[in-house]
Amino acid sequence: MKTLLRNRLGRAMGITLLGGALVLAGCDLDKMLEVNDPDTVNPATLEDPDVLDVVVNGALGDFTTAYSGNGLADAYLAVTAALTDEVFSSGTFATRTATDRRNQQPPADGNTSDGAYNGLQAARRSLKEAAIKVASFEGKTDPRYGELKALEAYTYVALGEGFCGAIPLSNVENGEWIYGTPKTVDEVWTEAVTLFDEAVANGGGSLAAVGKGRTLLNLGQYAAAASAVASVPTNFNHFIYHSESGAQNPFYTLQGNGRYSLSDGEGGNGLMFRSANDPRVPWIRDPAQPNGFDASYPLYKIRKYNGFGAPVVLASGVEARLIEAEAALQAGQTATWLAKLNELRASVGSIMKAQVVAYPIANPSLAPLTDPGTAAARRALMFSERAFWMFGTGHRLGDLRRLIKNYGLTEAQVYPMGEYHKGGSFGADLVFPVDFDEGNNPNFEPSMCNVRSVM
Repeated sequence: MKTLLRNRLGRAMGITLLGGALVLAGCDLDKMLEVNDPDTVNPATLEDPDVLDVVVNGALGDFTTAYSGNGLADAYLAVTAALTDEVFSSGTFATRTATDRRNQQPPADGNTSDGAYNGLQAARRSLKEAAIKVASFEGKTDPRYGELKALEAYTYVALGEGFCGAIPLSNVENGEWIYGTPKTVDEVWTEAVTLFDEAVANGGGSLAAVGKGRTLLNLGQYAAAASAVASVPTNFNHFIYHSESGAQNPFYTLQGNGRYSLSDGEGGNGLMFRSANDPRVPWIRDPAQPNGFDASYPLYKIRKYNGFGAPVVLASGVEARLIEAEAALQAGQTATWLAKLNELRASVGSIMKAQVVAYPIANPSLAPLTDPGTAAARRALMFSERAFWMFGTGHRLGDLRRLIKNYGLTEAQVYPMGEYHKGGSFGADLVFPVDFDEGNNPNFEPSMCNVRSVM
């Protein structure tokens, strides 16, 4: 956030100086050039209560850019969709294809996930600082405090779900950069739970409750996860908002440029997102744009996001019910598990119309599910329902990781495998690497980061 604020003020100062140069053309130019760095501001400025809205909005913007995305930038939403079975590369960028193929480049060469990693780390710090400012100027009863702490916790959730199990969490303390020590994903998620608790205690509401439940699922604490979301209403939705001209929806933008196409049974293990014709994942092959940027591959557009300004659901009452359903399944309460899934399916029309702007299906319906009869089939059905309900919202990679980490499945049972559509075979990467720049951290060694392990 501080970087964002500095850049904004720096640009404003640059414009002022340019205007002054035009007016004062007869002055001593050497003296005019002796100015302070326009990319910095007096730290005291940030202590002024009058700029609190700027600080808060900057932090919220950092989160949107990091998690959901900003136009053509590959944020967490897009890169997790590519590494899993949600979308495939229909463009020509080598880094996107490497991610989609699960054969990422060495960190020194750069990867599509670098922006998400750096963005989440920056958002984590800016949200923390913004919450401190709100507490200082307005008190923790200010509703912004709970939301900021909840979103700060979500950066921990995403880092733990997406990246290798050696994640440093560096901070700025009293103006000094303090390098973090690499943490396992369980350690990162444990810290997230503490932050969510702080958010819940200070007005974070359903946003914080759902985030806590999501994190407890990752930690294998199913009953506690269900308890965390029990009070969340099914019609709750917390959106990450986009705009037509600013932070544009990444799926709509990237698909408009033909970069990613909706998958169908990718790599054998992938779900049938197209051929299922499921109203939760509407799609189209546009006759006006039938192929991707790489014309060799068809372009199947996701209609869940129908414009640059289309919002993304970060947390919802649907997710709360799915958390409860999984907890019931874990507890052997098969009837309760199935009832919760069918409760959602019976309301698919109202749910999708509340979540999707210009939802394209007039009268969507889903038939009730029946018990498939075995533990393995029930588990597969549980994760399929999660995948369709929360498609394109940044949940899928965490689920695939959890199937291996918590449920004991193998890579060969979970991730896309076998022949890759652009030639060769899928690789063995399961998660994203920590960005190469983290090598500046004396506590971190690249060898600590194993992208072929979910632990």
